Amino acid sequence: MNNPPSNLQHKPLPPAAASAPPQQQPRRSLPYIIALSFLVFIFAGGIIVLLVWLVARPHKPVYSVVSAAVHHYNLTADRDGRLTADFNFTVKAFNPSKRVSTHYEALNAQLFFGDEQIASSRAAAFRHPGRSVRYVPLFLPAKNVTLYGNTAREFKRERSAGKVELVVKLKGRVRFQTGAWKSHHHRIKVTCKPAVMSYSSDSFNEVKCHVDF
Repeated sequence: MNNPPSNLQHKPLPPAAASAPPQQQPRRSLPYIIALSFLVFIFAGGIIVLLVWLVARPHKPVYSVVSAAVHHYNLTADRDGRLTADFNFTVKAFNPSKRVSTHYEALNAQLFFGDEQIASSRAAAFRHPGRSVRYVPLFLPAKNVTLYGNTAREFKRERSAGKVELVVKLKGRVRFQTGAWKSHHHRIKVTCKPAVMSYSSDSFNEVKCHVDF
């Protein structure tokens, strides 16, 4: 019997390649897991704070000066007059936020005639609940304060006319709270002008204030 042509002979199959062992996923180290968990916690906390802020966003408080009085007034007659007086104001504060209370940790009061400060004091810290009105009494004593040149003359002129225009300024730090959440500190500035002090009557026209955060 004739042998089949060589080109028709079956070639031997190559040996089966050994299958590669499955690669193992690298194991995460403990510091990596802790760092990742911390980042997730911070991110989730930030989202919660943002949602709380958007839902219960505090509104600017509304301020006005509702009464004013002066006692023990004296201004010396020399060119640079020396002013002594006890100024009393009542500031009305309204918190329009429904769910947010305001904590005033410090509130400094200043009294100006023109650009010159003539008295200052510090109001006690207080908490202001939402949708409520708070009356803040201010006692601003001027003790032998020098009014220079034109300032002294202008003060005497207005005093002789029976009314003096003053500016009340409040500066302080506040925090907002809703439930267990408290915000970081915010600086607040309140400017009330002109607060017209009348020497001829007890009447006083309420003065609206400008509020800045």
